Amino acid sequence: MPRSSNVSETSAAAEVTTGDWRQIEPIALPGTLAAAKDAFHDRGFHGTSIRDIAARAGVSLPTLYYHHENKQGILVALLEAGMSSVLGRVRAAIGDAGTPPEQLSNAVEAIVLHMTADLELASVARELRYLDHDNPHRQHYVGMRTEVEDLLEDILRRGIDSGDFQIEGDVKESLRYLLGACQEVTTWYHPSGTRSPAEVAGSYAATSLRAVGARPTAHH
Repeated sequence: MPRSSNVSETSAAAEVTTGDWRQIEPIALPGTLAAAKDAFHDRGFHGTSIRDIAARAGVSLPTLYYHHENKQGILVALLEAGMSSVLGRVRAAIGDAGTPPEQLSNAVEAIVLHMTADLELASVARELRYLDHDNPHRQHYVGMRTEVEDLLEDILRRGIDSGDFQIEGDVKESLRYLLGACQEVTTWYHPSGTRSPAEVAGSYAATSLRAVGARPTAHH
């Protein structure tokens, strides 16, 4: 009898401490998920078959189905792995800072580091549209994503109250702008390019601070 996706095998990604949120390394994934990550990035969810994933992973179809109920189950596992990484990095990054500008800088840096450190996994987030709305794991993923949004919104509101940020209009609109800019990194960044993940993340952190009317913090 096939098992449903074991997303707990990737839950350790959320266990990030204040000392290592700047680590620039892809998340360690089981072979089948690593193969699926690459396949989804290359061909998209609909363009990838279960046989494609099994062939890339070097396993039989029965072995693949033993660990994952179906292709959607594999997508769920990858989505949760990616979002748990983002959430873990952001929590740790915020905890590693004091003032709202420092916290926002760190949070944006953490998000962009996730995007650039594992471009293929970060790109899988775009495939959420293919996950059935009645999938029981969808709400868990969306809940983690909402927590990231809430953490950043709280920083923005506290920064406005303290006078550190000058935001006109809807705070949520500013938040959508910042998060959308971070997500777009996956559409243009190439690991073989001239800019390192740390350089891109630092640049986005500084730009985000300017966007909310704050001075960039000292980057380290």
